Amino acid sequence: MRNALFLACTLILTACASRYDQLKAESSRVETALTNEQSLILNTDKDAADRQARLDYLSQLRTTLSAANIGLATIKYAVPADKQPIAYDVLEEVYGTIKWNIPLGPRDTKKPLPPLFKNNQLQISELAPTP
Repeated sequence: MRNALFLACTLILTACASRYDQLKAESSRVETALTNEQSLILNTDKDAADRQARLDYLSQLRTTLSAANIGLATIKYAVPADKQPIAYDVLEEVYGTIKWNIPLGPRDTKKPLPPLFKNNQLQISELAPTP
């Protein structure tokens, strides 16, 4: 009974969470995935050069995650209200892309970031207003 009540409350709170809160939670999950992958790499018996290349790659993904988090924090202040839904969509795709690319190696073909997130920046001037 207690578990069912907890689950019901969790579902209600999740449904009521703002888009910002949902993406902030996704950011935390991506951060956890990056940290877990880094630990995995540090504990492998690969040669030092391969391990370092993999760690450098994960560091690049972490930089992209940090840039996305900055973009997320600025949406409500820097993006006009009619463009905010698309900005959140772009960042949702960025978080998903980072997560998708985590298990790949530095020389593997990666899923590209969305075009509205160029050079680790949300391209606010290119966002189209929502109809």
